[in-house]
Amino acid sequence: MRQSVVIGKANVGKTLFCIYFAQYIGVREMTWLVERTDGRTEHVRTSPKSAAETLSGELPHKTRCLQSVCLDFARGKGVRQFLLTDTTGLTDGIHPEADLRRAMAQTLRAIVNADVVLHMVDAAAIGEVGLGRKPNRAAHEHGWSELDDQIAELGEHKSGYLILANKMDLPGAKQGYRELSKRFTRHRVVPISALHQNGFREVKQHVWRLA
Repeated sequence: MRQSVVIGKANVGKTLFCIYFAQYIGVREMTWLVERTDGRTEHVRTSPKSAAETLSGELPHKTRCLQSVCLDFARGKGVRQFLLTDTTGLTDGIHPEADLRRAMAQTLRAIVNADVVLHMVDAAAIGEVGLGRKPNRAAHEHGWSELDDQIAELGEHKSGYLILANKMDLPGAKQGYRELSKRFTRHRVVPISALHQNGFREVKQHVWRLA
């Protein structure tokens, strides 16, 4: 089964995207495969509405392990299954909390093994602080930073790499999307709103081609 991982900084909207994208594909009852950093695994069943209420939130690092949901894509006369994996938000530098360092290491391993890497960024924050200016605190925490550059460099070696410019429903996001598209001409940048499920058709087409 092919695997797609959604990666990026904390609070860019990775978990909410996974939930609503699965719902968009047709998942009504979600069964999450939860892979904890200590090697334990479990299956958790929930509805998309309940998952959005309990798994996502404004506090950073609510996701502290890999959590995946299986998606079915019609292909010819059959069905191909694809694993969509939500990951722990990455940070620049070494995080002081040991549990989060282990979770981030788990995320990095998942990137290496993934067929599709969906690199999610906050387009509104990027529109506010820009890409080419000297980083300030806001840029470091929410906008594009050296960490995102490193992920993009890794994407050079992944045919399934895609940049998701999220939060297009917020002010400044259009400017952020324009800056991303201008800079990353060798990568495809797709504008989305995970909250309002905008742009999901383009993401589905990208994933379907690799399923």
